[in-house]
Parts: sequence; C-alpha cells; structure tokens
Amino acid sequence: MKNPFRYGGIVTGAYFADRSGEIKELQREMENINRVFLISPRRLGKTCLLHNLMLAPVLTEHAFAYIDLNAFPDLRSFASAITSLTTKALESNTEKVLKLFSGFKRLRPTLNLGPDGNVSAGLELGADDKDALAALVEGLSHADALAAAQKKTLVIIIDEFSDIKKYNGGTVEKAMRAEIQKHRHTGYIFSGSEQSMMLSMVRDRKRAFYKMGRIMSLEPIQQKTYENFISGWFEKGVYAISVENVRRIMHMGENVTYNVQRLCHTAWEMAVETKTIDAALIERLPMIIVKQDQPHYEMIWQTISPAQRSLLIALTQDPDALPFSREFQFRHKIGPSSSIKASLVSLIKKGVLLKTVREGKYRFADLFLPYWIRKIRELQ
Repeated sequence: MKNPFRYGGIVTGAYFADRSGEIKELQREMENINRVFLISPRRLGKTCLLHNLMLAPVLTEHAFAYIDLNAFPDLRSFASAITSLTTKALESNTEKVLKLFSGFKRLRPTLNLGPDGNVSAGLELGADDKDALAALVEGLSHADALAAAQKKTLVIIIDEFSDIKKYNGGTVEKAMRAEIQKHRHTGYIFSGSEQSMMLSMVRDRKRAFYKMGRIMSLEPIQQKTYENFISGWFEKGVYAISVENVRRIMHMGENVTYNVQRLCHTAWEMAVETKTIDAALIERLPMIIVKQDQPHYEMIWQTISPAQRSLLIALTQDPDALPFSREFQFRHKIGPSSSIKASLVSLIKKGVLLKTVREGKYRFADLFLPYWIRKIRELQ
C-alpha cells in the first residue's frame, strides 16, 4: 500500500483530510452567487480545500475558473489568464472558444501546441501594457455575460489574492470592484494567506473591497475529525498506533495540516517494516525531517545577515516572547529595537517568519527550522 499521507501539493479525494463543513459552507455561498474572502494561515490546506470544492458533485452545474496570482507576474498576464480561463470554463469546444476570443478589443487569440500534440487556444495582450487594466475589466465583463448566455453559474477563484498589490493594487481593486458589483451570474472566492492584508481589504473603509463580501477564516481541522482520518489510514496500512500517539503527532505538528501530514508520512516510512509507531519513534520524527531538508535550511542560513541569525536563535529559545521587550533583548543580548524591527521585516518578506494576527507574535513559517537551528547550535 502506498503512503496515503500527502503533503506539499494538491491533495484530493480520499487523501484529503476531511473539511466537509467548510466545503458545504462555500457551496452554499456559491449557489447564492456571493463573494467570499477566504483567509487562512499558510499550510492549513487552503488551496487543497479550493480544489476539492471544484470537484464537489453538488456543484456540477457550476463552471469553475481557478487563478493563482503567484503564477502571473504582471497585470497583462493576469488579464489574459482570467479571460482565457473563465471562457474555457464555460466553453470546451476549441473552435467556439477561438470565435469568442476573436471578439475582444484588447486581447488577441493565439494557438498553442501542447507536448501531447493537441492544439489549445490562448490569449495575449495585443496592445501596450497601459491597456492591461482595461483588458482585465473587459475579460471580467465577458465572463459574466457568457455565464448568463450559457445559463450557468460561474465561480471565479483567485488564490493568493493579497498578492494583487504587485499590480498597483489600489487601482486594480477599484476597477475590479466597479465591474464585479454588476455581476449576477458569477460568484467569487478571493483567497489569501497574508491575513492582515486580506482583512485590510475588506475592513478598511478606504479600500475598494470594503464590505464587498463575507470573511471566512479557515481554522485547523477539528481534532476528532483529524484523529479519525489519521487513525483510519494507519489502520488500513495495518500499522499499530494508539490514539494517544496520534494526538502526540497532531500536537507536535501544532495542528497545522502540512506539518501533521508530513509527520504522518515520515512515521509511515520509518515504520514500514515494524508496522509500529510508538512514542520513541514520534520523538525522532522532527530530526528525521530536518535531515531531509538540511540543504534548504543551509541555504536560508547563508542568505540572511548575522543580526537575523541572532534573532532566529533567540526566537528558537524563547518562542513566546515579545521581540521588542527589554527582557527579550537583555536576555539574548540583541538589539536595539530598530535593528530587531528591520530583521523581522526582512525575515517575514523572505517567508522565514510570519506574524500571527490574533496574538501579534512572530512564528517560524517552517515548524522544523527551529529544530535545525538547535542542532547547529549544539554542534558549535
């Protein structure tokens, strides 16, 4: 039996840890053609949730277009993608798609030959970059009109929506709102991991998306549900693991989906012969993962400054402390506050740290990095 605990990619079907409640909630919102701002800390399975929503049988009459802003570096590529993907979601016939594409003013159709020899239609901005915003608005308008003509409900999912700031976000947000508020056949899910940025979009009166839709916060999977999911797979693999040890893994992973899945995946591999997962093995799991990811951690360490290294070491030793407090600075002999602030900003930008919205504390984005830092400190 293959290892059922998947991580680091899109997980669907039986391998997707149950989020039936969240899927039903999103289904209802999209059936009512609403707008949802889905906010989630990283590694809780937000993107997997969205892909499983698109596969949900209840919404088979809906057409889905999924756009990840990380994949589109500029506004012109985003405008082309959103127009192309929404059109293809509503119309699968290549000849009809090309005919629809030919009607755009600012985007022109292209033909692409795939590695399998199949021809597909695409779009590109035919004019200057200055027309990109108008092309985006034209594409959104066309999508809703086509959904109406096809008598379908279109769902547009824009993942990592907080990244819209790279397109001169304020101007783009205003243009998008002006168009989207007219739509009657298209539901929207704007999803993002930068929680403070996403909340600001909806709650700040000065922002274009102020009160444009509901906020849905993705929480960790319910403990009992996740326990049953983990125990069920180990049972199918004929592994011996107690409920207490399942809970120990979840606690070690801080109930973050990616962390728990990876710990379970590693436990499965380490016990593939003995078929027994006990407390002693579980305690070894983080260091096994650290060894696997060591090249990645070494690269991070080499690309940050000495001040940033000192701060990470201090946070490893004192994770719940407030970095700007005198006690923290005195205890770890670092400072001043201005230097700490600069290090925090840089480490957050690099994705090494993140700031929790509720607690206002700084956490490691990678749960296993502190284990590696402790390891190298012991060797010094």
